[in-house]
Amino acid sequence: LEVDAWDSLLQDIALLPMDVEGAPDSISWRLESTGRFSTKSLYSAIAPSSALEPFSLIWDIRLPLKIRIFLWQWIRGRLPSGVEVLKRNGPGDGMCP
Repeated sequence: LEVDAWDSLLQDIALLPMDVEGAPDSISWRLESTGRFSTKSLYSAIAPSSALEPFSLIWDIRLPLKIRIFLWQWIRGRLPSGVEVLKRNGPGDGMCP
């Protein structure tokens, strides 16, 4: 199962075959329409996002990054626990409510 997943990943990120007849050598990245490598395209192939559209809108809001991250965690129900807040010198006694 893992071997099949590895082979599939290698096929997804493999370079396009080179045209060895007549044209000069070139390299092209299949995951981008421009043919140029990007970390975004590689990351999308490795870890496809299942984010719903409302989650995507959070990142377009013109607010400080820490507030957008807080909203994202809050909507997903993933706010830091009392222990994590205490580690960051936040308020509370470290007990989860």
